[in-house]
This record gives sequence, structure tokens and C-alpha cells, in this order.
Amino acid sequence: MSEELNLIEISDEDQNKKLSTIVKMDNDLLVKGFPNFSKKWTPFDIDWWNIIDSQVLDQKDNLIKIPISKVKELMYFRKHITNDEFIKKSNDTLKKFMTIQASLEQEDGDKKIYMNVNIFSQSYIDTDYNAWIRVSPQATKYFNNLSQWTRFALEQATRLHTSYSKKLFMYLKQWRTVGKKTFTLEEFRNALDVPKSYRPGSIDQKILNPTAEYLAPYFMNFRITKNYSKGIRGRKLIGYTFTFRPESKTQKDVGYNKRIEETTHLYSIMTNTFLNVEQKFRAIDRYRGLKLGTTKKYYESAHPQTVFLDPESDHRIKRGITHRSDLYGLSGYKITDLEAIIMTYEDLLKNGKLKEWDLQDLAIIERACFDKQIKLAAKTEHSDKPYIPHRKILINSLVIQLIDSHRLDDYKSESVNLEINRLVRENFGKYKREEDKRPYELKFDFD
Repeated sequence: MSEELNLIEISDEDQNKKLSTIVKMDNDLLVKGFPNFSKKWTPFDIDWWNIIDSQVLDQKDNLIKIPISKVKELMYFRKHITNDEFIKKSNDTLKKFMTIQASLEQEDGDKKIYMNVNIFSQSYIDTDYNAWIRVSPQATKYFNNLSQWTRFALEQATRLHTSYSKKLFMYLKQWRTVGKKTFTLEEFRNALDVPKSYRPGSIDQKILNPTAEYLAPYFMNFRITKNYSKGIRGRKLIGYTFTFRPESKTQKDVGYNKRIEETTHLYSIMTNTFLNVEQKFRAIDRYRGLKLGTTKKYYESAHPQTVFLDPESDHRIKRGITHRSDLYGLSGYKITDLEAIIMTYEDLLKNGKLKEWDLQDLAIIERACFDKQIKLAAKTEHSDKPYIPHRKILINSLVIQLIDSHRLDDYKSESVNLEINRLVRENFGKYKREEDKRPYELKFDFD
């Protein structure tokens, strides 16, 4: 073992290397192999699998180092576990992985050969708090030069708490640009390793209901539909269909500002029409890693005038841009970051969903974006090229409307704030007015 390590030169850069943040799992391995070799795995085991998968990608059969401190930080971002406990658990998991086998088919002239190979050939943990693992030469096809794969963010997968939610997250990500996946009842039981003793009612209570709350932040308009066959003696459950808003092929999984990412996830929960209020409360608790009931308790006691339900008094929560005390740091955001936030707010605004605090916050965000656009315009005012407001994301945003109608030389006027407030007020419930053909006005003064 020491001879193997002596063959590897580890630079200072390698020692401080961050974990890869994207998992790309071979589709054939995910569909045919993973459901079988992951049976009885714990959430801890699944997290380690995804971490290893992301680190060995395109590394052939080299011995790969994984810093355990970074793995521990990723898995236990809100919990505590000693180093010794974590190493012991990790070593037990790596021992499981050493028994994973894959079946390969190979042509040899006029005959076909069926091979069973171990996916990993070597793993251990050293006293420098690193894990080491090597892919078997025969199994490198599953991790190198992939032609068809499923991609997802490692951090999102590790934030889920149950093996059922983690597995379903992985399977659904294969269909992320389609927005729909149907399982027969047998396929569902096998894919998620559902105990044979679980009847449909138990599946609802212990798997589907919690999983809908866990996945709501990551799949817009996430919905679970039960499929039945029609027979003489009534309906019989035959499977499940999972639907969600399809992602674009170019959608990023990582690289967002953390506050914007959390805002997007909260937005996904709060706008899900297939979750009731109680489920949305629990979905926020699950997403934030809080005891179930925390968000509801806060909301009922404080009655916050915000749709985002941010418990301002709870310092354990890693807050997003929707937390009001963070709004005054907006000068440090890029225009594209502010536009992404505005997209969320304006959709809720035009659907009449924003509350008093939210409308005040939107006005602040719009003004910050307006100021940045004007400063950018000032820099290009004397150039040969005419200034065009940034329109890559927001084509008809309120701030773009305001810039289009505003003169560059009077942008500092106090009237700008009044104009922003007017646009916010006029656009409140716009979609509802168009749909219902009736007035939809503010019931309070947010100025």
C-alpha cells in the first residue's frame, strides 16, 4: 500500500483541491446497476457514492485522493460528528463499495462473453485524514468518456435526508429536460428498495409525502400522480408518474450566488400548487435542516408580511436574499444576479402573491438594479457604441421599462423611487386581472 502512495506526487495545490461539485453518472449504471447494488444503503452510503462518482470522473484507473474534511463538511453542514466517528462510518461504507459488481458484455469473434467485475479495486483511509479509491481497469467505462449520463449538483443531493428522496432525486434528474418520469409499481419498489411489507398507504405516508416536500425546492411544480388500472372489482394501483417543469439544456447546476440559489429554492416551494400550506411549511423545514414545525410555529406567532417565511430571529438558518437585513448589501451583486432575483419577485408580484414586506423589498432591489444599469450606461455614454440596457434575462422587467423611459442626466432624482413604487403597484396582480377580467388591487400601503 505504501509503495502505491510513493508512486504518486501530491502537490500543495492537490492538497487544497476542492471537491468537484457536479455528479455525472453513466445512465446505464444508474438504470441497471445502481438500483440493485444500492439496496439497503443508508443516506450516508448514497452520499459517499455520489461524492466518489464526482471525483473519479475522467480519472481512468488512477488512485484518487478525497479529503475527508471536505466530505464531512458537505454531509454534516448543520450537524456534529467527531472525526473518529466519521472515519469509522466512512470506512464501513468504503468496504461496502469494494463488493459492488457490474456485468459487462464483450464480443470475441463469433461468441459473446459475459463478465462480472468489481467496480472498485482499492480503497483506504490514511492518518492524514484522506480517503483513497481506485476504479478497476475493467470498470473505467462507467466513469470515463461518458456518452450518456445524468448530471446533478452534489450539494443538492447531499442536502436531502432520506435514502428514498436521494434516490428519486437521482432518477428524476435523468429526465430533467423532459419533466416527466413514470414508474410501474414494480419498477418503483425496485428502484427505491421499498420493503415488501409496505402497502400503498405505507408508501404514501413513509415515502411519497415526505419526498414531495424534500424535492419541492429542486423541481419546479413537482407533482406525484398515482396511476390505476380499471377493472371489474375497482381500481388497482399500477404505478406513479412524477412531473415537474422541464429544465433547459443549458441550465446551470452550480455557480450561482448562494443567496440567489436559496431564493430560487424557496420560490419553488412557495409557488408549488400541488403542496398545501402545511406541506410548504414542512418543505422549508426540511430544506433548511430544521425540526419539523419550526417554520409554522414562527409564522403563526410572528405573522410576517412576507411570502418567503423567513424566521428572522433564528440565527441557525443560512438566510437568502429574501431576508430583509441582507438587502442593503445589494451593491455587491452583479446585474445578472439582481435580475435573477427580480425574475422571482416579479412573477409573484404579477400573480398577486407578494405581501407588504416583499413589495418594499422589491422596490429596493429594482432601485439597486436601476442604479447599476445607469452607472454602466454612464461608462459607455461617450463611446461609439450606443448603450443598451442589459436584457439577456429580463426582457420586460420593471427596471428595463423605467430605464427605457428615463433620461440619463436625471437618474438621481428622487422621482425614480416614486416611479418604481408606481410600477410595482400597477403590476400587482397583473396576470390575475388579465385572467379574471376584474380589478386586482393592493389592500395596503407599502410605501
